[in-house]
Amino acid sequence: MNTDSTNVLYQKIGVTIEKLALDLLSKNVGDRIQPISQYQEDFAVSRGTIQNAIRYLEEAGAVNLTHHGHQGTYIAGLDYGKLQENCLRKGLMGIMPLPYSATYEGFATAIYEQLKDLRFNMAYARGAAGRIDLVVSGAYQFAVSSQYAAEYAIDSGKEIEVVLNFGTGSFLSQHVLLLRDVTMDGIVDGMRVAYDSDSLDQSKITQNLVKGKKVELVGIRTQQTIAALRAGIIDAGVWNYDDILENHHLEELKVVFLDASEYNLFSFRVIRA
Repeated sequence: MNTDSTNVLYQKIGVTIEKLALDLLSKNVGDRIQPISQYQEDFAVSRGTIQNAIRYLEEAGAVNLTHHGHQGTYIAGLDYGKLQENCLRKGLMGIMPLPYSATYEGFATAIYEQLKDLRFNMAYARGAAGRIDLVVSGAYQFAVSSQYAAEYAIDSGKEIEVVLNFGTGSFLSQHVLLLRDVTMDGIVDGMRVAYDSDSLDQSKITQNLVKGKKVELVGIRTQQTIAALRAGIIDAGVWNYDDILENHHLEELKVVFLDASEYNLFSFRVIRA
């Protein structure tokens, strides 16, 4: 084998080790790993390259595997720190919504607790679309978004996958419609309605609520909804009910609970490219 072909082989094995280590970072002891044939397809390398990568990680002490014949191969032990050393040179970076409610703060704390053995940092940014694009670009290894935002991105062709679903209510208990006029029960023609194009959840719910109505959509950040209502800038806006309960007294505004047909129940999803 000449020097050039040897270098190519070593590069393939190195890249495969990184990809395999990243895949194993999302596993737990007792989990079954994919068949070698599936890794071949996912990583576009030969069977021998996958086998070499597995052997390397086992010898490095990053993973301990047990083989159960036709039942498959299972994880008997994992060292997340050593796995990270083999796949993330700059550490693990995640990104999630701004922690403006106790639910979000608690969620962030739980993630830090679970990843405390790794070199890990979390960034915060509004707008699920932007967070997902940062994962696609490689700037972050994972992002936290609502179920709707994750599914919408996948349907739109984004090369991401959902690795964890934390269940209904983990993102927020529900969205509500806030109205400046307490005598009203919903959106009517002529209203100025908050619309945040960067928030897939808020914008979709708002589109459902204003369908067939002659209203003015006012571009505004979702987190500014209450302030804009109080200032008379808008007449209506969709917002997070958890934040209202925790941080605001809204005797001067009308809170309207939405029907299931007007919005989806959201849960947190963790996605990666």
